[in-house]
Amino acid sequence: MAKRPLRKTNRTVLIVVEGETEEAFVTHLKKLYYRREMRLSVRIRNAHGHGPQGIIDKLKSVAKTEDFNHRIAVLDADIPLTAESARWLQKEKIHTIVSVPAIEAPLLAILGKPTPDTTEACKRDLQKHAPGNPTEANYHEKHFPHDKLEQARGKVSVLDELIAAVSTE
Repeated sequence: MAKRPLRKTNRTVLIVVEGETEEAFVTHLKKLYYRREMRLSVRIRNAHGHGPQGIIDKLKSVAKTEDFNHRIAVLDADIPLTAESARWLQKEKIHTIVSVPAIEAPLLAILGKPTPDTTEACKRDLQKHAPGNPTEANYHEKHFPHDKLEQARGKVSVLDELIAAVSTE
């Protein structure tokens, strides 16, 4: 009897995001850039707005029940990391993607708009240029179609890192 070919296992990636807007955007990117035939398994988990400590707590709780080859923390810079948290992320080899000051800034940059210095101003400007609820999937489908994302690639580092996270085998 002939030997069956050895089945390759998927590379597993855990992406922990700070809130609902990040979760909706990363899920949108996954829909656009992830292909089923990839040897990649991507899980997105939400810390539900508890800042960097919430993301760390979620990373720790998921690690108790699941094992991942690569772990990514998607943070906003509006709540700074403590030195202890930064050391833990580095020690655990967790790749961090930081939006300055918040996820709305890279979204504005994708739209080709200037990015204000505060989270509140970014949220206000995003609503002005892309009205709707950014926590819903259809919002990102409407305002951030594939061609617009492709135009912004190479210019918006957070976008590049997130696309790589959901599509690199």
